[in-house]
Amino acid sequence: MASKYIDNKELKRVIEDGKLKRFKIKKILKDQGIILTSTNAAQIAEQVYPILWGSSDIRRMSQSIDDGSNYIKSSIVELEIDDTENIIDILEDFFENGVFRYGRYSKLGINRVNENQVLLRLKYAVERPGRIEFISKQYKNTDIIISKISDGKALLDIRQASSSEMKEFNKLLDNTLKKDTSVQVRHISLEVLTHENRVAFFDEFIKNEFSGWRFDTVTKVALKKYERSVDEDDDSAEEKNVSQADLQGITSAILNGTSIRNNSFVKQCLNNNFYITTMGYKFECMDELREVVVEINFKYNDMKIDICKTYEYDAESEQMRAHPLMQNVQEDILKLFQKTAYKQYMKILECQKNEGLKEI
Repeated sequence: MASKYIDNKELKRVIEDGKLKRFKIKKILKDQGIILTSTNAAQIAEQVYPILWGSSDIRRMSQSIDDGSNYIKSSIVELEIDDTENIIDILEDFFENGVFRYGRYSKLGINRVNENQVLLRLKYAVERPGRIEFISKQYKNTDIIISKISDGKALLDIRQASSSEMKEFNKLLDNTLKKDTSVQVRHISLEVLTHENRVAFFDEFIKNEFSGWRFDTVTKVALKKYERSVDEDDDSAEEKNVSQADLQGITSAILNGTSIRNNSFVKQCLNNNFYITTMGYKFECMDELREVVVEINFKYNDMKIDICKTYEYDAESEQMRAHPLMQNVQEDILKLFQKTAYKQYMKILECQKNEGLKEI
């Protein structure tokens, strides 16, 4: 988001320092009919220096800077109230009336999207001390999408710029709920799943069809020991990352259409009381030359769907280049994987409840 005029000297430094990729600045100019033939950052920085940029150009360049906060991260939480008919009205008032009065957030607005959905938009500043004013202070938006999913139940979709932000948001939400008991929160957590179902979630998730996307490889698996006491904070327990060789074995199991629970490494982990807390998947777009790395984890006791990396084809070098895609493109990608992950979790949880009833 561009909040002030950006001096071209600052933009020049961003390009020279490689924080804004050469191919991206050339693509932005090409979309406006300007062709750059230079191949190094210094020359391109000199050529774009005299250009008078508009606010939309600055916004596109700001979103394309190679920075982790330019990748969308999402956490989802369920909210329940006793009033089954007017849940969206009640939640709109709940978030309108001073929930974010304290802390670093400032409220930009709350809008009714339709009768079943409300959008709350917050803003905060991120300080990054350095010589480049253009990126030394950036303003980040946190969008909170509140959607009715059934009578008396709504889904809270928090779009944050960093992983630690959800922890701060939960504290703020919990403090508010202590003052207003009409709203109950239910975290979508691995804690309520059995040992076997914690692995089954990740196993079944990747078996779904993702329209327009094809699975390529597993990029990350994190494990945690299943040995905590009731008083222990699950997020303080140490996670163990999986080696590249074992990731390749898990990838092969998925591509061969078999269950990852049948993979020898995963079996060994289960036998040693480890369970999966995080899985990263790389997908290829079937319609455009794009790739995305999506990560699902349950840090801070919530289901998180993160876009960790995106890639786009660079015609000049004839290879894929890592850089953040535009936010609206990432938004469409995130919605697809988030919806599938939530449905898969709820399906496993429902089956687990039914199995428990059978045992009783």
